[in-house]
Amino acid sequence: MKNKKLIVAALFVNACFLQSCDNTNNKTTKNEIDSSMNHNMPGDSTNSGMMEMNKSLMQSMSSMKSKLKEMKMTGDFDVEFAYMMIMHHQAAIDMSKVEIAKGTDTTIKTIAHNIIIAQTEEINQLEMFVNSYKMPETNRKDTKMHSKLNETMKAMMDKMDLMQMTDNTDKDFVRMMITHHESAVKMAGDEISYGKHSEMKKMAQKMSMDQSKEIANFKAWLSNQK
Repeated sequence: MKNKKLIVAALFVNACFLQSCDNTNNKTTKNEIDSSMNHNMPGDSTNSGMMEMNKSLMQSMSSMKSKLKEMKMTGDFDVEFAYMMIMHHQAAIDMSKVEIAKGTDTTIKTIAHNIIIAQTEEINQLEMFVNSYKMPETNRKDTKMHSKLNETMKAMMDKMDLMQMTDNTDKDFVRMMITHHESAVKMAGDEISYGKHSEMKKMAQKMSMDQSKEIANFKAWLSNQK
């Protein structure tokens, strides 16, 4: 009987010891997790500024994405190109304003300034076209062809969503604008191929030339960065 009581007591002490070890391990694991999370959280003004900059640049794309979802397709390639380029240009203008406010590189800030001037003027021209254009019924036929514009916009936004932002406003702006401009060149090429209206096709040619030149300048600048 006495031996039986000793065995029970030993088992009880052992169980308490194991529970104590388990609690210690759990506490350590929680502390490690908390420490790891705190380490990854922005704790200084530099990281906070970087997050704000990233947020500002990405908000420009989020706004365009929301407007694109609300857009009603007309079946007319010229009108849809004009509508989409208005949204596309506005996103470029918004991103350029962030670069001017937060960037440090004079060359890139100058390009951003020029983008605002040129694309604001083009938005005005595109809006005038949309407001005055009477859509011919013959332009409404091939809705499948018109999805090319949507596909290009979606591919651009998907690519931007995967971009890893840095703490350098100039580099992030340039990388985003290369992707942004490339999609504009693609849409302009589709307008030249499938559009019917001479004014829109002429604007598309100018957009393609201007933005291709800026892409080359952006890539040359990036290649010279460390």
